[in-house]
Amino acid sequence: MSTINFAAREINCKIVYYGPGVAGKTVNLKYVFSKVPEKLRGEMVSLETEDERTLFFDFMPLELGSVQGFKTRFHLYTVPGQVFYNASRKLILRGVDGIVFVADSAPERLRANAESMRNLRENLAEHGVDMATLPIVLQINKRDLPGALPVEVIRSVIDPQKKLPVIEAEAINGKGVFESLKLASKLVLDRLSKTG
Repeated sequence: MSTINFAAREINCKIVYYGPGVAGKTVNLKYVFSKVPEKLRGEMVSLETEDERTLFFDFMPLELGSVQGFKTRFHLYTVPGQVFYNASRKLILRGVDGIVFVADSAPERLRANAESMRNLRENLAEHGVDMATLPIVLQINKRDLPGALPVEVIRSVIDPQKKLPVIEAEAINGKGVFESLKLASKLVLDRLSKTG
């Protein structure tokens, strides 16, 4: 749930990059961080334990404008890829305003994509969040892989009702990275303006 800082006249929104291990969540975040002007972003923080890593930083996108006179600041997070670290995933999802679900296009990762989406649904439910009401963008990453599965095959497993907007990406090259973030941000702000 977004928070409002009345003193700074800012609305703070949280977007979480979710998905299976090595799908490209960290690559997305690092690419965004490298392209956002330094004066508009905070420091990249990496919380690392022996086996897992979570990245986050915040930034203020000028092109999105303001909501009822308040500037918007987005806080971007990644979750650990392995479902084994579910406690961390749940913690990071607390207060989420939007999701970029990063799916892997490799044929051998189809099951991991499905398990991660199921895990997302369960974790959101534990926080009392109905997935159908949360802004979620499905980023199908690694489209440049030889033998990448067709988008429709991946989508039929992850989003069979075809309710999520889809962006094809090659995060390693920056392709689709900002498109995914901008769409997720826009959906979050649209939801805020309707509820606020």
